[in-house]
Formats: sequence, C-alpha cells, structure tokens
Amino acid sequence: MIHLRLLLIAPLLIVLAGCSGSQRNQLAACDSEAAAQFPKPVAGQPLKAIQSCMDKAGYRFIGWNDGVVCDMASLIRGESNQGASICFEPKNWLKLKLYRLEVPARSQAAPTQG
Repeated sequence: MIHLRLLLIAPLLIVLAGCSGSQRNQLAACDSEAAAQFPKPVAGQPLKAIQSCMDKAGYRFIGWNDGVVCDMASLIRGESNQGASICFEPKNWLKLKLYRLEVPARSQAAPTQG
C-alpha cells in the first residue's frame, strides 16, 4: 500500500520540482532581454519590459498586490533572484495550483524586533 502511494505522489513531486525554477529562469531571461533593450535605462522602462516579457511567457505580475512582499528593488535593477521571482505567478490554472503547493506563502513578513 505504501508503494502505491509513493507511485502516485512521485509524478507530482517531479512536476513541483521544476515550477519555481523555471519561473526564475524565465525572469533571468526577461531581465537580460530588458537590459539589451535599454542599455541606458529610462526610469520605469526596464520594469515594464520585464513585465511584458513575463506576461508573454505566461506569468502574471502580482508585485503591487496587497499581502505580496517581493523584492521590487532587485526586479527594478534587473537582478533576478528568488525574492524578485515571487513578484510573478503562473497564469495557467494547473501551474498556479502547483506553484501554490510549492510556494504556499506568497509573501514573507519581515521579522519584527521587539
């Protein structure tokens, strides 16, 4: 019985392993594309180019949504990292559900000192 459960869960785990990694890779590609488009960036243009590129790749920008804490400064500078990739989520229903399993908390609260 345990072997059957493992056989059912294994494909899901394989799919989950690539979700946020491909998102980070896509963001890095969009950062490079924006850098090539704007060698001398005009304020706000690289971010718009990155958003457009990610949108075409199937990711929705959620960086301004309430409760989403992502690294906007890195995104604006064109430094793709895990914090900047959280500014986007998949548009596809199934990919979004899998992404939410992999990254259950879209935001990470800053530690409070007290």
